[in-house]
Amino acid sequence: MIGVGVISFARPDYLRRCLASLEAQTDLRDVDFWLFQDGAVNRWSGNRYATDEATQQCLRIFARAKLPNKWSVAHEHNVGVAVNSFEALEELTTHYERVLLLECDVVLSPHWLRLSRYLYDDLAIRPEVFSISPGFLTLSNNPAEVRYGWTHMWAEAFLADRWKAIRGYYTEGFYSFVAECDYMARDIQGIDALYAEHGHKGGPGGLAWSQDGGRQLAMMRAGMVRAYLPVPRAIGIGREGIHFTPDLFRSCGFDNPGPFIRDADATREVFTWPA
Repeated sequence: MIGVGVISFARPDYLRRCLASLEAQTDLRDVDFWLFQDGAVNRWSGNRYATDEATQQCLRIFARAKLPNKWSVAHEHNVGVAVNSFEALEELTTHYERVLLLECDVVLSPHWLRLSRYLYDDLAIRPEVFSISPGFLTLSNNPAEVRYGWTHMWAEAFLADRWKAIRGYYTEGFYSFVAECDYMARDIQGIDALYAEHGHKGGPGGLAWSQDGGRQLAMMRAGMVRAYLPVPRAIGIGREGIHFTPDLFRSCGFDNPGPFIRDADATREVFTWPA
């Protein structure tokens, strides 16, 4: 089984497109789908970050999605993306060995779940690799290539034992700064000091103060790397959110990601990994 988790806040239009890409997958055998829905009013600060209607609309959209085997976990209060993601990781890795964690502003190629089955098999014989990302920018002419590197963690395919290998580094590190506070008021200076302690300025790989950077540091401390497809099988659509503005989204090149659906993926079975 593959456990697919979608991290959702209050962006129903993005979530609708994300779920449509999951409905369009060409291989839905033995797949369970989970929605992890954050709340509107922060548990610690009392600040309101969304309308109640927006969070409820996301739950309704998921309930109507034409997907098999669905479960949803809804937070009564807003806990922030780091806590929501952490609890999703804990839930999914309890039930599944193969996990795919998505943010709600990702659109996947219809072949991604089919291709991920081969990549999970590759992961099993590469204990030094934490996860594989479908990629978001075209950087290579070889559509069957896999590379190592640090890219956005909006869609991560990984094995449960890899999460268990980095979990302690994550909880004692980045997560200790966000577990019991308003995520928007997290201790940036403390997180910077954590990164500096381990030889990184501005976050490992430049991912700075988000849970992406925190997980990346945990991987590095565990002696692991990430893998990604330099020819993408996904696009990011989140022009507005916690970290992105339309100008930043455009400057990163996500407005023009290149094609991410390829006919040859319908029969592709093998990927070329770094030596």
